[in-house]
Amino acid sequence: MEIGQTLYIATVIVYFMALLLFVRLQILGWWAKRTYWRKRPQLSVEKLKELYGEHGLPRLTILVPAYNESEVIGNTIEHLVRLKYASELLEILVVTDEKELHAKEGVSTQQVVEQKLAEMAGKAGLPLLRHLIVPEDFDGQLHGLRLGRTVPSTKGRALNFALPFRNSETKICAFYDAESRPDKEALLYVAYRYLESKGQVRLWQGPVYQVRNFFQLYALNKVAAIYQSVSHEWNLPALMRQLPFVGGTNLFVTSSLLDEIGGFDQHTLTEDLELGIRAYVEAGAWPEYIPYPSTEQTPATYRAFFRQRLRWGSGYLQVMEKLSQDCIRSQVKEKRTNRMLRVLYWKGPVEWLFFQTMILFPPLAFLLTLFGWVDPQQFFAGMGVVINITMLVYFAFTFERFRHFLPFIDFDLAPQGRFRRVLAISHLLLIPIAGFFFIVPFTASLVLKLLHRQPATWVKTPRTKEAPSR
Repeated sequence: MEIGQTLYIATVIVYFMALLLFVRLQILGWWAKRTYWRKRPQLSVEKLKELYGEHGLPRLTILVPAYNESEVIGNTIEHLVRLKYASELLEILVVTDEKELHAKEGVSTQQVVEQKLAEMAGKAGLPLLRHLIVPEDFDGQLHGLRLGRTVPSTKGRALNFALPFRNSETKICAFYDAESRPDKEALLYVAYRYLESKGQVRLWQGPVYQVRNFFQLYALNKVAAIYQSVSHEWNLPALMRQLPFVGGTNLFVTSSLLDEIGGFDQHTLTEDLELGIRAYVEAGAWPEYIPYPSTEQTPATYRAFFRQRLRWGSGYLQVMEKLSQDCIRSQVKEKRTNRMLRVLYWKGPVEWLFFQTMILFPPLAFLLTLFGWVDPQQFFAGMGVVINITMLVYFAFTFERFRHFLPFIDFDLAPQGRFRRVLAISHLLLIPIAGFFFIVPFTASLVLKLLHRQPATWVKTPRTKEAPSR
């Protein structure tokens, strides 16, 4: 069989596999809407008090780690203090890092936080806002020690430092990133589910739409932002039936569970995924999906995007390695560990390699055609009409999803003028080639792991500047 015939067959197979995956996504979207999104209850503080009594509502603490976040933390605080909940039962802990004070580069995160504290002091109806600074020599463990030497900064380390400072009566801890904008009813829903389940549900994860800075993104990153949001809205609910996946933001954990499993792992690159896996293995806790999104930013440049996803992939493999090396003390935990290793293996390395292989065929076919090694008619004979129609469907779906996420996009810093905005939106037409660049960081993490060159330290993701909140 000639190379052209082989490539033709492979390309046809890949094309129909991609079509099946697209159909699967639509089915997952229909299921997610019917199971979660269309069943959001009408909630208010008054209704919860009516259902569960004046003193039935759980006390909540929101924790926001913020390291070099001076450009976004002010807007985030403004948003968080206006979330719908009983203000007397809510506190917000903003956790900054002492190392930033030593850097002395421009306005610090600490200065912005202290300014917001001063602005809100004495205002009625607002939750308690507190500012904690992680000492540079804090060892990173829950209830840890100061070592007298500098310790590398990680998100897990900052959160472990802050957790003992939460109100002693706090029932649920919420975790958000420094640029998060959660749905204003998210806290009400989590409290409702906690009360309705009588404390049986101990872990919740909501979707994250990384589209807010859409107009500040590189072209490929725009496509990534839309499809990441689609995945969290439609695919994440199904994924969480198989894997106790939790992200580092829009995450809710009961205080009792955090104490039981010892807080966060300060060394893991993906402390969020590690927490979800450990919560299941150690305590049998499984996260529940909540249909209340939080908006965030996508890294603006592809280099920053690659580094963030490379860290995610490397952290995923790190969690697998840690889990396989843990000393199991009971049959129940051993059974849970083996289950998690199987799921992590298939949802991680196997899927990454599968998708990477799939998306290699279209550019390979293009190159062979470009150099005249294959007759282009051989590829699409008899299929041209079908392929053109389905490509139009893909484009239509992408722009329809963009329209769907419009309310979550910040237009304050969008290009001025209709032509420039249309030009920016037209970058979504790059979808046919964008998929290749989305999966590369994850397959790169596999290669680096094999070469023993994987990232070993946490690297902060840069933010884009935001307009002041109004």
